[in-house]
Amino acid sequence: MTITRTVRQILAVCFATVASAAMAQDKIRDMTVPYVDIERFMGPWYVQGHTPLVIDDQSSNQIESYELKSDGTIATTFTFERFGRKITLNPKGWVADKETNAHWKMQFVWPLSSDYLIVRLEPDYGTTVISVPSKNLIWIMTRSADMTDEAYQAIVDDLAADGYPVQKIRRVPQHTAVSAN
Repeated sequence: MTITRTVRQILAVCFATVASAAMAQDKIRDMTVPYVDIERFMGPWYVQGHTPLVIDDQSSNQIESYELKSDGTIATTFTFERFGRKITLNPKGWVADKETNAHWKMQFVWPLSSDYLIVRLEPDYGTTVISVPSKNLIWIMTRSADMTDEAYQAIVDDLAADGYPVQKIRRVPQHTAVSAN
């Protein structure tokens, strides 16, 4: 194989990688809300419904709180109760799409990170829905611990219409006070 041919193959792989990343970003932008005022989004959010993971299955009082740091990272505090114990996780977040602020990366364990997409956000910033590109993980969150069954079901129905696997969502009980930080 000649050097020219090798260079062409390397350039082709690089081009394909860049094109694939651009297509992935376009797909993600199609899923997210058009724009998030990042400072307004900060603070505590009560998880009203979620797709359970091993660590938070059968939990209650889930609160996810965000704080924008001076370096642009997002300090996250995720608290919940499970089997009578309070659990706190502190993943690190950052905005992946600075044009919309609706696509974040979340890192629970270095060096792994995952996509965190803001796919619904009420104009008053009172309710949001977070998901991932595959749509297999969903978090329905509000600024208040209380959410009516009707409001919750309207969000679930809206997500179902967009192809989200809503049958996997579990309603999270919010019955006792847990500190947001």
